[in-house]
Amino acid sequence: MPTAVNEPMLIGDDLRRAARERGWTDELIERAVRMRVPPGALRQWLSWSRQDEKRIVQMLDRIEQQTFGALRVREATFDDNEKYAELFLNSPEQIGEWQVTVERGPYAFAQFRLQETVSLRILEDRGVILGAMAMSWRNTLVAGRRLCVQAGQALRVRRECRGREYGRLVLNAPGAATLDRPSVAGCPHVRSQNFNAAGFFAHLMPDFFGGNPERAQDVPGVPVTVLSYPRRPFDGDPTGIRRARRADLGRCARLINRTHRRLDLFRPYTAAYLRDKLDGWAWGEKPAWWESVYAWGDYWVLEQDGRVVACAGLWDRGKHVREVWRHKGTGEARVVTATALLDFGHAEGREAEMARLIE
Repeated sequence: MPTAVNEPMLIGDDLRRAARERGWTDELIERAVRMRVPPGALRQWLSWSRQDEKRIVQMLDRIEQQTFGALRVREATFDDNEKYAELFLNSPEQIGEWQVTVERGPYAFAQFRLQETVSLRILEDRGVILGAMAMSWRNTLVAGRRLCVQAGQALRVRRECRGREYGRLVLNAPGAATLDRPSVAGCPHVRSQNFNAAGFFAHLMPDFFGGNPERAQDVPGVPVTVLSYPRRPFDGDPTGIRRARRADLGRCARLINRTHRRLDLFRPYTAAYLRDKLDGWAWGEKPAWWESVYAWGDYWVLEQDGRVVACAGLWDRGKHVREVWRHKGTGEARVVTATALLDFGHAEGREAEMARLIE
């Protein structure tokens, strides 16, 4: 039976009985009915292994706040560009003795264009972005198993709004139905010494770091090393180095796969996948307003004796994303800009050629 505009959502006796068996009070059930929580959502809540009255009340409070109040969680649009950048200027991270502020611009969403499937959620109150988080999904290999893995990134809450559970609002917001994938694992990155982020996740999900190694005076988890080299003019031999052509992509995909095979979180490449990535996930001519982030002009090969032996792409991250580090004690400040190496691979025994191409 259809529900009239002024009537509460109808739920069956079986659903009411299941809710009571899980310890829901009649008052809690009626509140969910009045708020028109869909029966499918109620069934999902009842299926949670960790489910108590406090958590259900929090869910209902969240829905009420976002449905009937000024707060909104939604997908970001192109018009949010400046407001998104402004959020990051007002939400610095504390990393040990340093305060790190991320500057995003002129194109604040550049980072996320590198990902083929991404949901960028923002928490907004009357036109002001109070918090944001990006979620992306990737089919990949972990210990040889094919998995869909979810990666959370760029979680921010405006400085003056912290402590109000806004991070939870953004994190737990349902994603767009067309973007969510059936992921069975997550791969979050928490920066070393970012104890605030680690504390937030541990509070939100007590078993979040379960199974991850503890580390003395640092956040729990598996350490990841990022190599950063200072830039310098290239004074090596440029022989054989040129921009990639479409005809090179089959060979490049094989080189990438040879270099990265058996590594976790790596998915084997195909020529079509690499082509789509360099095309910006869209064929043909781009509109005049389109901001190129990583494309054909950024991808290079090293050819010897008519054969490509190394390939690599460079993403100019610093063009759109910069980090300002300020020491809380001394006031020292430095700006970190970077170019990221992407989609690289080399033939067996050609490490020297790979190094020359990177240089």
